[in-house]
Amino acid sequence: MSEDPEFAVLVASVASVGERRIAVYRVLRSAVSWSLWEASRALAELPVELPLTWQIAEARRLAARLRAAGATVGLRCGWCARAVDPEVPVDPGPCREQPGFSGSPCPASV
Repeated sequence: MSEDPEFAVLVASVASVGERRIAVYRVLRSAVSWSLWEASRALAELPVELPLTWQIAEARRLAARLRAAGATVGLRCGWCARAVDPEVPVDPGPCREQPGFSGSPCPASV
C-alpha cells in the first residue's frame, strides 16, 4: 500500500461550445482513454469525477491541462476527502488516517 493518497479530478464545468469543448474532450481522451462519445456522455451531467485517481503531482498536471483547455476543475483527496484547489496548498488540518499510515501530513496540505 502506498503511503501517499491518490487524488480524484473533478470536472465542474466546461466551455459550452466549439474548440474549447473539443480540447477538453481530447485531454480526457488521453488521461482516461475515453472515446469522444464517452467524454461527451460523461460531461453531459456535470460535475463529474474522473474514473481514475492520480498522485498529487500528476493530478495537478492533469488539472492544469484541463483548465488550459477550458474546463473548471478541482481535486479531491483520497484520504481526507477534502476538496483541493489544484494550484493552492490546503490548510494542514486533520486527515483521515489510513492503516499503516506513517503520520506524515497529507500531501494536499503541503
